[in-house]
Amino acid sequence: MSKIGLIWRTVRYLRARQIVYQLVNRLRKRPKLRLPKQAPSGHFLAVPAVDKPVSYRDGTFTFLNQPVLFASAIDWNYAQNGKLWTYNLNYFDYLNQASPGLTAKEGQRLIRGFITHTDSLNDGLEPYPTSLRIINWMQFLSRHQIQDDDIEIHLFAQIDLLNKRLEYHLAGNHLLENGFALLLGALYFKQKHWFRRASKLVRQELAIQILADGAHDERSPMYHQLLLDRLLDVLIALQVNSWHNDASLVEFLAGISTKMLDWLKAVTFANGDVPLVNDAAFGIAPTSAQILAKAQRLPFREKSKRAEMLISSLPAGSQTGQDSGYLMYRWPHFELFVDAGAVGPDHQPGHAHADTFSFVLHVDGKPVIVDSGTSTYQIGPRRTWERSTAAHNTVEISGYDSSEVWGGFRVGRRAYVTTRRESDVGISAHHDGYTNIGITHVRAWHTESLKFSILDRIIGHKSDCETRLSYVARLHFHPDVLVRSYTDHVMAGPIAIRFLSDTRPKLVLKPYLLADGFNKLRPGHCLEITFTNYLNTIVTYNE
Repeated sequence: MSKIGLIWRTVRYLRARQIVYQLVNRLRKRPKLRLPKQAPSGHFLAVPAVDKPVSYRDGTFTFLNQPVLFASAIDWNYAQNGKLWTYNLNYFDYLNQASPGLTAKEGQRLIRGFITHTDSLNDGLEPYPTSLRIINWMQFLSRHQIQDDDIEIHLFAQIDLLNKRLEYHLAGNHLLENGFALLLGALYFKQKHWFRRASKLVRQELAIQILADGAHDERSPMYHQLLLDRLLDVLIALQVNSWHNDASLVEFLAGISTKMLDWLKAVTFANGDVPLVNDAAFGIAPTSAQILAKAQRLPFREKSKRAEMLISSLPAGSQTGQDSGYLMYRWPHFELFVDAGAVGPDHQPGHAHADTFSFVLHVDGKPVIVDSGTSTYQIGPRRTWERSTAAHNTVEISGYDSSEVWGGFRVGRRAYVTTRRESDVGISAHHDGYTNIGITHVRAWHTESLKFSILDRIIGHKSDCETRLSYVARLHFHPDVLVRSYTDHVMAGPIAIRFLSDTRPKLVLKPYLLADGFNKLRPGHCLEITFTNYLNTIVTYNE
């Protein structure tokens, strides 16, 4: 019964369209390319400078910090490093990698090698890797001015396949990437029916997925960077190509990109990092600096009133009206990032962690208290821990997660932040993630010139209750920070941290492993603070 309840708490949030397409997707046969005898001629696109990370060199592919050398033929189904590694192999990002880049001859050789194995692909023809591969092939062919009938026939067939298998069952960033690929494919082959469908899809999904404050609704700064970078690539192509004759689409996308850029600037730390909340890791997405530099080369205005009008004229229900709940406080010495929002959109929380009310702290431009990060998408103990409340800088009650994360990308019961009071010096909020055990967690942040405080209160549990509950707050320190623990306080690099409660809090310093990228772990220290009823954490800068 508990398993049935968990599944119900997970699927009850799906939208009707997702449910329909979940059934359709399960009844379909495996994707298969149907190659036309002839394809329309390709038309080169305006493309950005090569900027992808170097992932192919001297026959070795390196994704997720895992190198693989294929001694002879490339195994496009290589599965030993997990599905995400296989996906990366099939993305073909390496066609557009920065120095040392691939020559036209080497890139064509890799493309042709892939073409000969199309019929035997397991994951490579799924809509998501197909979307990214379509874009990478078109950018590579355009950059090198390559016209190759065999490649264009295969490319046309991939776009046609994608058009028939858009990921409505998943929605989220997958569906948006499908739309971007179909839009650019329509430009490349000048297919009006593809363009009309893609234009409508991209408009609708951006209106749904981009929140009022400019954040992507899955609330992963890494995926925000990936999608914004892709959106800028689309704008580069659209603004040069006049065939589409759709100025309103360009203005709409320019307005959305401006909102997304503003949000990205707001949450990027002074050292250039973004907070690694939810599923996020270094080395996957372009940096904020790279994205901002690309945006500066585009001619759209900083603000577009016309674009705002286009956004507001969308059908009722398109816009969420929500913001991300992410806040960045900056004052001398401190940068404090606060998570006081939903874990993700109800219908697609696949990249969510149980991290409500967690925070990240940089001091003098360096990370001190950090998110533990993401090192894997593969189901197992590490994935389970990285998504858990215990892996974040917030309060865990009696071993329960504040949101019911399970599997690799599933969430059952999820925490909602129901009240929020914001000011220039802090925020106070409470969430209902523990109402299943009769508890409300209230957390307030208050900033001053050289210090800030975090007040946690546990409401609802009676001290004479038969069931004893434990309250544990955690602070995960960056591995480079020297941490010294005393009876009632901690010294951590440039800060001192004191703890006040109705009884003396118990402080225990434990080792943990920080995810410093996919499949990269570094040992650091986590402070566990066990308290009763309330905990006041006071962080002071050591002058």
